[in-house]
Amino acid sequence: MKYGRCIAFCLCGLVAQFIAQAQQNMMDDPTEVSFRREPAGTRIMSYDSRDLALQEDDANSLYIRSLNGKWQMKTFRGPVDLDSTLTQPDMDVSAWQTVTVPEREVNDVWAAVYRREFTMPFKWIDRQIFVRLDAVSRAYYVFANGHPVGYHEDSKTPAYFDITRYVADGKNTIAVIAYAHPASEALENQIETEGTQIEGAVRVIAQPKVRIRDFVIDTRFNDAGNALFSFGAIVKSHLLNPKEVLVHYELIAPDDSTVVSHGKRDARFYLRSEDTVRFFANLPDIQSWSHESPKLYTIALRLQHEGRFTEYTKVKIGFRKVEYDDKGFRINGYPVTLHAVDYDCPKEEATIRRDFENFRKQGINCLRITDYPQNDRFYELTDSYGLYVCNSANIDTRASGDERTVGGTLANDTVWTNAYVDRVMNMYYMSKNHPSVLIFSLGEKAGQGYNTYEAYLKLKEVEKERPVIYQEAGAEWNSDMVVGKPQERNDSDGRFTLNFAGQAETSGGTSSGYGNTSIEEGPVAGRVEIVNGFGIANMRNFEIGYTIIAGAKRIVKEGVCSPANIPAGESALVDIPLDGVKPGKYTLVVYIAHRDEPDVAPNGTRIVERSLPLVVPKKP
Repeated sequence: MKYGRCIAFCLCGLVAQFIAQAQQNMMDDPTEVSFRREPAGTRIMSYDSRDLALQEDDANSLYIRSLNGKWQMKTFRGPVDLDSTLTQPDMDVSAWQTVTVPEREVNDVWAAVYRREFTMPFKWIDRQIFVRLDAVSRAYYVFANGHPVGYHEDSKTPAYFDITRYVADGKNTIAVIAYAHPASEALENQIETEGTQIEGAVRVIAQPKVRIRDFVIDTRFNDAGNALFSFGAIVKSHLLNPKEVLVHYELIAPDDSTVVSHGKRDARFYLRSEDTVRFFANLPDIQSWSHESPKLYTIALRLQHEGRFTEYTKVKIGFRKVEYDDKGFRINGYPVTLHAVDYDCPKEEATIRRDFENFRKQGINCLRITDYPQNDRFYELTDSYGLYVCNSANIDTRASGDERTVGGTLANDTVWTNAYVDRVMNMYYMSKNHPSVLIFSLGEKAGQGYNTYEAYLKLKEVEKERPVIYQEAGAEWNSDMVVGKPQERNDSDGRFTLNFAGQAETSGGTSSGYGNTSIEEGPVAGRVEIVNGFGIANMRNFEIGYTIIAGAKRIVKEGVCSPANIPAGESALVDIPLDGVKPGKYTLVVYIAHRDEPDVAPNGTRIVERSLPLVVPKKP
């Protein structure tokens, strides 16, 4: 028995040393960008009921466990070879420092080991278990109960890791070993802080063995003004045997209650396969998304197997079509002028909201994200506030200079090609389904050369509608628009020129955003002319209401008219219902108001109001 224990101890030591060496090799190798990381994509949360999914009630979902809060941390001030010993469940961590995740500050160390326990419910036994980390500085390894489960080095984009085979019902340990100075640090010159930091949320999610992995969304308008709805649920099977599931969807209007469309499709999956289950519909009277009126619909999804629903989730979408050419952008077929600024995103949501409200007042409608991608909540806010976004990959190599010879800079050294492409595609897949994301940028100051060419080409393979830009390209071909005024640009270059102002240059302006929208007197009693002065938004996005007043203030009748299909820049007559109103003289108050855009304005906030004389004649 004594010799058996000795052999087991030696084997454990050898395994730990092997893992430590593998970690060091991966962290120091520019060609290695990840290990066992799930494909990048839209954030997917799994719920056990439709109501929980629609409310995004993570706290009460049976299938989500937040790991935010207290973690144990051990730090190392200088270079050290760390192995899996510190991640083992039986490690005594009583003397370790306690930190709160997400961390608000960087710790200024060379490396850190973070640990957190969680209890896995018995009902997760037949499900696929993932841990998701939103952002960790800089490169990091993830362990489940002492087993290495993955590696990720793009410090500002989220990563999922499959931990199914390493966890069991009851108590489990998740550990993160983060390094402040991996080789990939050379790609993040814009980040000036030193040390490690779990700066984003951490969650454990249990999905069914056949699960929704991502979404494919395509919404646009046809010549008749109807919306074309094309939606795909990317479904992944983790089973060896064939399995058939039903995918159900509901499309819910911006009022969060009206089901506009619904349907279901069956799909059969073989041997750990993946496929896209697609839905198509031609929908009338859809309210469009734009910076003028950012209407958001909800897609509620359910997976069903053998009569039992195994997963509920949801995603918000906006109906909008993006086009661009040498004259600029068109949104939903209408030209739009971008009033764009560079935006250095603050950490607090309250500050972001205050900035967004000020931007709307100033007429600013587009933000270029400086430095690196933001968390999911940021893009949810740009969707709901109606602000276009130029998203930017987490690449900044300004310290390597601008040498154009082969291998002279990171941008021209092929050992970094995987890293450039990976970071650009991480940025793309995490944000591609947000209606506010209008433009994709290859990075801030990522150099120019073979790697930026390859990153541009890879992104253009999957993104066919929206432009990919890169300011450091100057007048070269790997930017769909020319940013700024590069000296080398010639007169034959017909690409549109895109400019971004600094935030400091935006103060002082004001804008109502409503154009020349007005209410005019109609040709007969009870009929008014509505002039849609918006540049993009249809009047059906807004509420047209009325009040009929007798004398000074007695309300005779009030109500809301049926939605008026009045395209931008056009006008139409709208009838005010006069049934039940006795003949006589009145004052007719007509208004146009916001509805179902809570971050733009509360319901009923009036854009335009007009008081008109009303004479109701006697019936002949």
